[in-house]
Amino acid sequence: MGDIQFGRNQNGAPTMTSGDARFRPFASQLVSDIQTYAPDCLELLQCIDDVMSGRSDYEEYEGNSAVVRCTPTGVSVDSLGPVPSGASYTVDEARTVILAYFDFLAPSPEEKKRHLATWEREHGGPFPGRHLLRLPG
Repeated sequence: MGDIQFGRNQNGAPTMTSGDARFRPFASQLVSDIQTYAPDCLELLQCIDDVMSGRSDYEEYEGNSAVVRCTPTGVSVDSLGPVPSGASYTVDEARTVILAYFDFLAPSPEEKKRHLATWEREHGGPFPGRHLLRLPG
């Protein structure tokens, strides 16, 4: 998988700056729908984990620009734009893209912990995918 890099445009909004073009639909969903609210990256990871662990057969995350669908066979991103389009990814590919965006939004361990705490407060419990975030202690 090509190295995915995120950056900011001249107005400070997040964008995908480089990487494998195949991942542009997913990166576009992240920058358009999650924007700068990093706890939603954790929400997407939770959707994947719920399906892969068998807690759910199917999970969906809908934003303004796309719908992310998680199934046991993978993750798809379907654009809600004027010209509908879609792309599919393996679970590992989806996690990699989501984690790259989370790392972009929360580059330090302190920021990651702050966003993790926000997600845990919102959901009333610990984030099961904490090990994916590569946090110390």
